[in-house]
Amino acid sequence: MRRASILALCSLLLAGCASRSPRSGATDKDASPSAQPERTLPGPAQVIGRVIAVDPRTLFVMIEVAPYAIVPANFNERMLISRLPNLTPTARLQASAYLRGHILGARVLAGRPQVGDEVVFPPATL
Repeated sequence: MRRASILALCSLLLAGCASRSPRSGATDKDASPSAQPERTLPGPAQVIGRVIAVDPRTLFVMIEVAPYAIVPANFNERMLISRLPNLTPTARLQASAYLRGHILGARVLAGRPQVGDEVVFPPATL
């Protein structure tokens, strides 16, 4: 009796561990779009940081670079966009060579940035 119960338990364990791919024998035509897992895609604009100071006389802006932001090596003279929390653009900026620690300098090209605006690289156009 004891051997029979051990044999039954082992066969249940082995049968429970055996798995099949849910797509085995299925083709791409059989897969419905809802069956495929959804993927989170990054936004089209890379966030750099936030405006911490604006000098309206010299049209110079100081940007606090976010700790997670990646500033490329060729950041000098790259275009930037400042925007409100609702993603409405407020100004076009041009990055300067000033980068000290987590502070990046930029020149205002158009618009009126405000302290607290989010700064992003514009999305790449095709």
